[in-house]
Amino acid sequence: MSRFDDAVLVTDPLRRALVLAWLEAALGAVDPERLTSETLRDAEPRRPTVLIALGKAAPAMARGAVASIDVIGGICVSDHLEPVPPMLRAMVGDHPVPGRASLEAGAAAIQTVVTAPPDARLVGLISGGGSAVCESPRPGVTAEYLNTVTTALLKGGAGIEELNLVRRHLSSIKCGGLARAAGRAIDTLVLSDVAGADPAIVASGPTIPAPADPEGARDVMARHHLEIPPIVWEAMTIDAGPLDLPTVTLLANGFDAAQAVATAQTGPHQLLSQWLSGDIASCLDRFLGEAGPGVTIGVGETVIEVTGDGTGGRNTHAALLAADRLAGTEDLFVSFATDGVDGGSRSAGAIVDGTTTGRGGDPSRSLSSFDSGSYLAGTGDLLICPPTGTNVADLWILWR
Repeated sequence: MSRFDDAVLVTDPLRRALVLAWLEAALGAVDPERLTSETLRDAEPRRPTVLIALGKAAPAMARGAVASIDVIGGICVSDHLEPVPPMLRAMVGDHPVPGRASLEAGAAAIQTVVTAPPDARLVGLISGGGSAVCESPRPGVTAEYLNTVTTALLKGGAGIEELNLVRRHLSSIKCGGLARAAGRAIDTLVLSDVAGADPAIVASGPTIPAPADPEGARDVMARHHLEIPPIVWEAMTIDAGPLDLPTVTLLANGFDAAQAVATAQTGPHQLLSQWLSGDIASCLDRFLGEAGPGVTIGVGETVIEVTGDGTGGRNTHAALLAADRLAGTEDLFVSFATDGVDGGSRSAGAIVDGTTTGRGGDPSRSLSSFDSGSYLAGTGDLLICPPTGTNVADLWILWR
């Protein structure tokens, strides 16, 4: 049974069905439960372990860990409900902006590491989304201020690296904060949704210390016209002190998912090595310009400054832009959020082709009001599936 069984193959059903099979292969390649279980199975002699699982893939990673090591307790915080091993405290935090549930989860996570038996091993299972779902502001930073900053950066089109840089300097949990609370290193497995190989960026590094850069965070906030009260600046410049480095294992990232797509298809193809980033429209133009014949695959996370009040996400917006550019051709374009949740679009993205705008009409108003989700729901091109339980950024596929 496929998670895409309810997909409506409105046009070109053969090619669309093949694309869905490729996406299944991509998700299988970055399955958090399997990867976590395989990594921990022979890592070291079994000993009592306390887990701290945070992010969209936390439940699956926790199940994989429990299958392979002796877990005596811990916490699992995600943005959705999913089966969690019974010895763990399961919590659902707010996403993408931290709220009361996120603060409750943050307090619980700190309590978990502080009260862990001293002879137990601490293991962090970290994935994208962990920044929002589990939070505890630094002294002097109010929850309201944190909410305002996060909202402004998200709507203003800040990239994930910029957003997490700011978050690291406003939070007691991030940038190794949980390890500092524990007073010892937390061995960490990471499922990455960001570019590059630095796992400390994922979920803002709650178990992995990174160099402080308050000036860099201040520059990001200044570009988005965010005022920094003196008490907040004092909090941002706190010297947290040194921390022992943990053992860190990168389980997978978006390029592993993209490679699985490349392997699953059988015709001419190219896998772009550059991370998709920056403004959606500019990134899409570069992507279409670099694409050759056959199938072109890209992975990354673009940004968009939202000024309208429509229903959509970055993947549906990219898909509708692509549909406009590909009108009248036989090309097919896919934009897919690997976590299954694309902003407020109530979808995981969309599959569009040269007939989409012919079926839906002029998309300019929907694009300007950021209502791509409604437009593509009307044309039947939305890609709908349940939350996937993983998170390695977005996949773009062009089939010429």
